[in-house]
Parts: sequence; C-alpha cells; structure tokens
Amino acid sequence: MKRITIGAALLTSMLTLAQQKDTIKSNDIEEVVVNGRYYQKYKLNEVSGSLRLQTPIIELPQNVQSISGQVLNDQITLNMSEGIVRNVSGARKVEHWDNVYSNVFMRGASIATYMNGMNVSSTWGPINPDASIIDRIEFVKGPAGFMGSMGDPAGFYNVVTKKPTGKFANSVRFTTGSYNLFRGEADLDGVIVKDGVLDYRLNLMGSSNKSWSENDKTSKIIVAPSITFRPTKTTTFTAQYNYQFLKFNQPGAYLMSQDGYASLNVHTNFNDPNFKKTEVKDQSLFLTLDQKLFKDWVWSTQYAYMDMNYDGGSWWGTFDPNDKNIFNRTVSNWQAVGKNHIFQTYLRGSLNTGNIVHKIIAGFDYGDRKYNADFSGYGPGVYPINIQNVQYGVNPSTLPPDSFYTLNSSAPFYNDQGVKYTSYYAQDQIEMFNNKLRLTLAGRYTSGTTFAGYPFYSEGNIVPKDKAGEFTPRVGASYSFSDDFSAYGVFDKTFVPQSAVQYSETNPKGVPLTTPFRGQNLEVGIKKDWFGGKWNSTFAVYDIRRQNIFTSDPARPGSGLSVATGEQRARGFEADIKGEIVKGLNVVINYAYTDAKTIKDSDASKIGQQSPGNAKNVQNTWLSYRFEHGNLKGFGISAGYQYQGGRQSWFGTTAKYDQSLEDYFDTNFGISYTAKKFDVNLLLNNVLNRKLYSGYRSDDGSYAWIYNAPRNWRLSIGYKF
Repeated sequence: MKRITIGAALLTSMLTLAQQKDTIKSNDIEEVVVNGRYYQKYKLNEVSGSLRLQTPIIELPQNVQSISGQVLNDQITLNMSEGIVRNVSGARKVEHWDNVYSNVFMRGASIATYMNGMNVSSTWGPINPDASIIDRIEFVKGPAGFMGSMGDPAGFYNVVTKKPTGKFANSVRFTTGSYNLFRGEADLDGVIVKDGVLDYRLNLMGSSNKSWSENDKTSKIIVAPSITFRPTKTTTFTAQYNYQFLKFNQPGAYLMSQDGYASLNVHTNFNDPNFKKTEVKDQSLFLTLDQKLFKDWVWSTQYAYMDMNYDGGSWWGTFDPNDKNIFNRTVSNWQAVGKNHIFQTYLRGSLNTGNIVHKIIAGFDYGDRKYNADFSGYGPGVYPINIQNVQYGVNPSTLPPDSFYTLNSSAPFYNDQGVKYTSYYAQDQIEMFNNKLRLTLAGRYTSGTTFAGYPFYSEGNIVPKDKAGEFTPRVGASYSFSDDFSAYGVFDKTFVPQSAVQYSETNPKGVPLTTPFRGQNLEVGIKKDWFGGKWNSTFAVYDIRRQNIFTSDPARPGSGLSVATGEQRARGFEADIKGEIVKGLNVVINYAYTDAKTIKDSDASKIGQQSPGNAKNVQNTWLSYRFEHGNLKGFGISAGYQYQGGRQSWFGTTAKYDQSLEDYFDTNFGISYTAKKFDVNLLLNNVLNRKLYSGYRSDDGSYAWIYNAPRNWRLSIGYKF
C-alpha cells in the first residue's frame, strides 16, 4: 500500500504542474482537441459496430471499457500478453503458455476472447492477438451473456481488427529493444475505386526476439489483407484474412523448485536447445455484409472461419525424491488442430410509439468450435538436470523420433472436444422522457451440444455428446441526470453447455459429466464525462454467481477425470478513469477490489477458498504528458505502474497447497517525440528491476513459476506517408 500512496502523491504533483501549464494557454484548448497534431485519443465514446449496440458508452446499462490504438502505441505493447490489461480495472493476464495465448482473468474468472464481435475462444487459443492488427480492444464487463451467446458472467474482451478507412494513410514502424528484439510493421491503407466503392488495407509484421531466459527465441510473421466493397450506397461488404506464423523454443518458461517462488536466477531455463521447437500456423477469415434497409434499420451478417495448427513438443517433470536439486524432465508431444466456424445475422433499428423510442436488436448466432490434440509423453526418455547448475545439450539420439510427433487419435492422451450451438435473441431498449430513462428488456435462447474426451476413455474413441438448452433473460436500466452523467443497473444470466468425464464405479475409465454451467450478474454503476467529454469516469459494484464449475477430481489426480463444484461468488468494486485530464496530459487510472470465493461445495474444506486466478486488489496508473508549446513542443514523458495484491494462482480449487502469491509491483517510464509524420518512443520497463512472476504450487509441494522480464528497454520509431 505504501507504493500506491507514493504513486498517488506523484500523480497529484504532476496534475498540479500540468494544471498550471494549462491555465497559461487555455485559449488553445479547442484547437488542440479538434485538430492538434499532438492530441492523443485515449477516450472513446462509442462501442464498435461489432458489439451490435446503437448506444453511446455513457448510456449503456453496463460497464464497457475501450482501449484505443493510441494507448497501445504509447505503451509499446506488442500483444495481449504484454500488459494491455493494465488499462482496465481488475483485468489480469495469468500465466501458462505465454508465447501462445493470453489467459485473461477478470471478476474472478477467465474471460473469453472475441474478435470482431465473435467468440473465437478455444483450448489453448486463439493465438495472442498482435498489436499490428488491432484497432481497439473492448472489455465488456459482467452482463456479457446477451451479446456473446454463451460465456462466463465475468465478461469478455473483444479485439477489433484494423479495416479500410477509405483514406490514404500509410505508415511503417520499427521496434527494437532488449533481448535482441527486432520488429517491423507496415500498415498500408488506401483506395482502389473512389467515393468509397472499393477500399483496401494491408497489415504486415515480422519480428524476432530472444528472451531473458537462456535458449529461448521466438519468431513471428503476420500478413493481414482486407477490403471493403460498397456496390451501392446501402450495401457494404468487408473481407479480412489474417495469417500468423509463430515459431518458438517453448510455450512458457516455467521454473520449478522446492525452495520457494523466485528462488532461481531469472535467466535460468529448464528447456534444452535440442528439444523440439514448436511451430504454430493460424489462419482466420472474416466476412461481413451490412445492408441498410430503411431509415436507421440495418441487417448485418457475419461469418468467421479460424484454423489453428500446432506442430511441436513440450517438457514437464518431477523432482528426484532423493535430491531436491535434480529435476527429471520428460518430453511430450504437442500436435493440435483447432477449427472454428461462427455465423451471426441480426437486424437492428428503431421505431417510435408516441414519445417512446424503441431500439430493437434481434438475431441468430451459430458456432461450431472443435479442438483435437495429442499430449502423449515419450516413455523411454528421462532427461535429468541440476536446477542449481543447468547443463544444456541433451543427446539428440535419446530424443523422440520424428514419427512420435503425430496427431494420433488412439494415443493415451488424445484430446477430442468441441461445442456446437445455436442461439436466438431479441432486445428492446426503451427510451423514455426524451432519452433520460432507458429500460432494456432482452432474452436469449441457446441450445448447445458439447463433447470432451480427455484422456482417451471409450471404445473406438467415440466421445459422448451432451445436449442442453436454456432461456436467459436480461433486464437493465440507465438514467441520465444530464448529458454527461448517468447511472445504470443490470441483471443478466448466462448458460454454457459443458462436458467432461467423471468417475464411475461401473466404468473406471469414466462416464460423461454433462452438468451445464450457469451464471448470473447483478450490477449497478455510475458514469461521468468531464470537461466537455475530454475524460470520463466509471464506478461499478457487482455480485456474480457461478454454478457447476468443472475441476479435476481431487480423489484421482492425473486421471483426467472431473467433478462439478457447487457455487462460486464474486463481489467487487471497480473504478476507471481515462482521457485528457488537462491539456496535454492523458491518463489511465483504475482500481478494482474483487472478492471471489467458493460459497457452496460438497467438500466443506473448499468453502471460503479464493477462486483460482483472482487478485483481491489491482490498481494501475499510466500518465502521458506531451508538450504542445515552446522549445519542448512535441516532446512527451510517460510513467506508470501496476500493483496487484492478494493474488491467487490459477492452479485450481482442488490444489493441496496454499496458492497465494506475493504482491506484484511493476513500474514503467518513457520519453517520446512526435512530429507531423514522424514519432519516436523510448520506454523502460520494470524500472525497479524486481523479480516479477506468477505461478502455482504443485500437488507434490514444489513451486512453479514464470518470471516476467527484468529491467528492459524498447525503442519504437514510426513514419507516416
């Protein structure tokens, strides 16, 4: 808490100094806000069209936080695993396979990944969204079941990808930094046929970087073309294709020890350079058709196809019972294929009944998401290392042959799972008293089929499928005390068909466990725009209930069998402040208190236990000040910190040992310069050079963790033409 107090005092001092500067030149504010070369867009007033809503953020009966591309540029953020969540209250990136995907927790649970309004979540996926193709990121908190068909009541984050703007706006960017980081980006945005008939955009990215861990290197390539075609004034068709290629030594640089967290050197690596590297190929196609019908009525249809292929291996291991410094590594296969087909079509518009306005949304969602993988271990090989003196260079002749790395449906640890669903929904936002009061009434019926077989357990590997359907309502209200001040309340339910395998006395290999997941959210909050909308604040309190959460069977560890826990409750308070506080000074300040724990369970010892992945207190601050006059015109300084207290590992409710983690405090400082077509930004991360990590305590009592980078720097140079 002392660090938070120091940070708050620093923030107050900077605000006071900036306020004095602002008083001297206040007559230029409007020019800077509208046309200023150095104006930074931190605050967004509208949600993207992919969320289907027709309402400004301040009038929505829920908490939606949007992160602009400008914020990502200022923080030199490269992907979702690198601190994007610091810009949203209570959101945290939780470790596991950091190179591959981003596991984000919020309001006591892991939240889904959406892209352009469609749920693209999968097992160990999707690949980390890269900043080179991100236009903005929207965190939809709490009542997400209505917009997202199925999901956790904690919410989701929606990645809005870059699309043609209808203007010639080209840019290139080069980024370098610690650990041999070299990254190049190109964003080519232009017009093929004038008057908006045919526009294009092409985003390219290539990067290579080593790590603070020995024997670790990652390479990445992205090719993302898109076009927008308007054959008529009322018809718009957009097609986007994203190709990503990723190659790395290991998915996550875990370290293990029996002496406690962070007890090994930050540069240590248990991976061997002769272990198999992993290649990931990810392709996605998004097709969108918008047809204006009459007045403000629009019919929208969207389809997405995603294809992810993993070709690699991973290592794991256990400690020698006679020597705590000897870690016996084993090597596992990692062949996986994930395919998603997602379809949406909906109608939206408004109609009047007297002095009352009805904003209507009605539509249909379809999804078919499948994932197959083989995680079988290589039996003949054990590769011991001394964790205090790691020696690299495993004999290649003792490693698995190439024939081992195949996707074998008969393998002992073959994973076959998926979900297919259809959903119908309708919403009426009723605006009364000249839009002072907005009442939202909505409902959705979802029918889904799920299956999950891990490990292999049935004859012929035929995985039983479970079908379930349920109606989930939504009721919300928002009242505007003025154009820039509103209060809201919402009640929302969600439902997710789910499948796993549970123990049965009649079938030791297990039988289907098909209890649906159910959740609900009750929330109230207030929103305020300040000083003509330059910055805004949102405050919210909520109560979330989750029932039938699947966890591994504590009586049969390592069996792949699951049980359904009773009920978890998350209660909390959130505060978000974002925008230009005074002229030249943009801030992102947020705080969240989250109390997430088990309140019902057949095992009384689990009641009161904190939910996996939770942190009770999360506070973030980011300040960016740019000089707009005098000799320092165009120069900027930035500073920020992240604090997490009361952290809980993601490891699970069945863990035998205490899963609490020490508090987390990260600091950043940067300087930059912006001209008309040129910008340069230098950022120092982990300024205090602390050992920052996240991890868990294994059931054998040992500690496992992944370090964040020690003190490091990045330099980004951009040019527009």
